[in-house]
Amino acid sequence: QMAEGGFAYFRSSDVTLQVKLLVQQLHGSVPAMCASHPQLSYAAWLAGACGVAPHDLHISAQLLVHGMPLGQPERTYSAAGSKLRWNEWLSFTAKYCDLSADAALRISVYGTAGPREPVLIGTA
Repeated sequence: QMAEGGFAYFRSSDVTLQVKLLVQQLHGSVPAMCASHPQLSYAAWLAGACGVAPHDLHISAQLLVHGMPLGQPERTYSAAGSKLRWNEWLSFTAKYCDLSADAALRISVYGTAGPREPVLIGTA
């Protein structure tokens, strides 16, 4: 629909596209890392601090509606030697018209400390 001033808009209830998320890379700066190990990359520092290997990290994304999970979480794994780069689309089964006004996306980063031993690194 056209609003005043020539701007187009859509109601989310009219958008029947699947919800998608592009996961590109994980990067950051930790003050403790910069001071104590300036020669380490963020990936190497994160792996050492959390006790996981950088190539074992994965992202889990969960849609929430009314504070409750909507469907199964989607996951992506970093490729070996990727330096925490994924460049991968996660596609959810939900469509934009399925989401309520309070919908949210919970993103968690996990590593592994051993076989079947997931380690939560952080959540946003």
